[in-house]
Amino acid sequence: MGKPLSFKVSESSTALRSMIRKESNSKNILRLQSLLHIQEKTFKKQSELASHLGYNVRSMELWLKVYKEQGIEAMLIGSKPRKAKKRKISIEVHRGLSDKLNDSFKGFESYVSAVEWVKENYGVSYPYSTLRDYIIDVFGTKIKQPRKSHIKKNPEAQADFLKLT
Repeated sequence: MGKPLSFKVSESSTALRSMIRKESNSKNILRLQSLLHIQEKTFKKQSELASHLGYNVRSMELWLKVYKEQGIEAMLIGSKPRKAKKRKISIEVHRGLSDKLNDSFKGFESYVSAVEWVKENYGVSYPYSTLRDYIIDVFGTKIKQPRKSHIKKNPEAQADFLKLT
């Protein structure tokens, strides 16, 4: 047996409809539609409304709990200002990494060598995963290693082959 929808929505149906039209976030639209269906008493049980919207009953209960306690602004996603993610890498280290990575002759052989280079030159020890993720995200690097060459390869034959192509 599902829980009946005994819930009071303070906004009017027309106000909810205009908010739905103005909203661009699809999750917020579903949340506003849930309030609209509750206001218009379209469904008798929470489970019916949740299945109509394509969400779990528990998710909808959490939205409605936030709505009851804090109002419609708190229920909507994106109304809270998000804090910017702070990078752990300092500006000096960033500049040094940029110069080193953009130099085609003196680059890094591996991410481990990058960690060691930062530790030697700047005296700062970053975890491997932190520095690796930073280098990949910011600079878009891919550490590449050449294929092994055959021991018996003749350099003269290679030169002749390159001349033909």
